[in-house]
Amino acid sequence: MNPRVFVVLSLALACNSQAAPPPTSGADAKQTPAVNTPTPEPTTAVTATPRPSGGASSCDGARFALASDAVVGSLDGADILARDLGPEAQKAEETALRAYCQAVSRIRDQAIDNTVQRKLLDRAGAAEGQDGETWLQKKVLGMVEQPTDADINAFYEQYKSEKAPPLDQVREQVIAEILKDRNGAAAQKILDELRAAAKVTVSLPDIRPPALELADAPTTAGFGPSDAKIHIVEFSDFECPYCARAAEAVRPLKERYGDKVRFSFRHFPLSFHKSARPAAEGAQCANAQGKFWEFHDAVFASPSLAGSGVRDAAERAGLDMGAYDACLADGKAAAQVQADFDKGMEVGVEGTPNFFVNGQPFAGAASDLAAEIESQLARANG
Repeated sequence: MNPRVFVVLSLALACNSQAAPPPTSGADAKQTPAVNTPTPEPTTAVTATPRPSGGASSCDGARFALASDAVVGSLDGADILARDLGPEAQKAEETALRAYCQAVSRIRDQAIDNTVQRKLLDRAGAAEGQDGETWLQKKVLGMVEQPTDADINAFYEQYKSEKAPPLDQVREQVIAEILKDRNGAAAQKILDELRAAAKVTVSLPDIRPPALELADAPTTAGFGPSDAKIHIVEFSDFECPYCARAAEAVRPLKERYGDKVRFSFRHFPLSFHKSARPAAEGAQCANAQGKFWEFHDAVFASPSLAGSGVRDAAERAGLDMGAYDACLADGKAAAQVQADFDKGMEVGVEGTPNFFVNGQPFAGAASDLAAEIESQLARANG
């Protein structure tokens, strides 16, 4: 049984019920060595030449374009032309082409990531007369500490759902999940060190589809310069527990990458999270006072947003409550949130948290963003 089945699974479904589940096998799933509990799914940081793109994306090479005057059928002897198929068919073709190019690009990226990882581990293990997986397992076991009672209680309180059994009934499962996370973090650290000492180049052709238009709106909250080489956009829901966890992973990026990354926060309140939209509107009113991130942190730290939860978070964030109430009343914040939601629907967002990096959907977890940033910077600087 999955260790989080009682504590967390219901939360994962609540934030992603509109989206297809991530792949767990086959060519589209990253392969990682066994270390008693699952290890993370690292993305190899490219440290050399960027992919040749030749200007326009080579995704266009997969397009089966029809000339507008191409005859595609007939009715009682009268020609049916390609342009007669209508704009809906053209839009559907463009969507299908984007999905195909993204899928093939992801398959290739993951395949080369897996290959580099395997070779690095095999090389490290061979130096000590071991196979790579055995070597990694021993290294991880030597780094990971058993969780304390305080660790166990904190984890349970952070991720329990409303229907979660008491802690004493799922204690062993919680311990297993904590160890899984710690083993994964230890394995990630080891792999990062191996990659940092190696020179990795990627020469695959860039077949990603053209970047989606995700420029900031005038009222979009974020950090980093608008002209940064890397632009990360997150669509988030303030009532989604996994968005709260993603926020913890995003916070260090500001300090680590400074003026190299622009991060933008966009709202995507899910319909079954009743407090998510009021919280999003409150965030825009906090942004008008220059205190978006204070409000953001206060909301995600709240045990509940029901009732006065959102307003309580606004007070803890130090907002001028008179101006806050006036902002909510004039309807501008609601319009800004709806504009974000509409943009999310336009670019294919179905669940939260959902990230885009330089206009391309990001399939990894928030914890993988640093590796993706390194990869993008290497391409930009190559």
